[in-house]
Amino acid sequence: MRAVQFTLKTYLEAHGLTAYRLAEQARGRVSRGTVYALARGSAGRVDLGTLGAVMTALEELTGREVSPADLLTAYTVPEPDREAQEWEAAELTPALAPYDWGTGGEPEGEPVRYVPGVGFVAGRA
Repeated sequence: MRAVQFTLKTYLEAHGLTAYRLAEQARGRVSRGTVYALARGSAGRVDLGTLGAVMTALEELTGREVSPADLLTAYTVPEPDREAQEWEAAELTPALAPYDWGTGGEPEGEPVRYVPGVGFVAGRA
């Protein structure tokens, strides 16, 4: 399987920049937390508008054109080994007996409805 990761940290190091400096340059366009998450490589996804704003801030700092290929890299995720596959396939939860609701049986419960401006409400209208 192929995956993609952000390589902003490598780009910053290659151009003598810091995440702090990029965050300052991108202020008002990208949050400081987002810049740091991207630089750490801990962001699981990035909005295309955010990617564009980061690229613009980097262009302003370096004076060079920046493309998505400068900040992203694709790699192959190795297949799990046999032991890992066996663990994934194993049934590790015990079978549970059906719940005993007692003599009254399963309760009917209350209807739930959505009220705009309030949220979900349980009970009869």
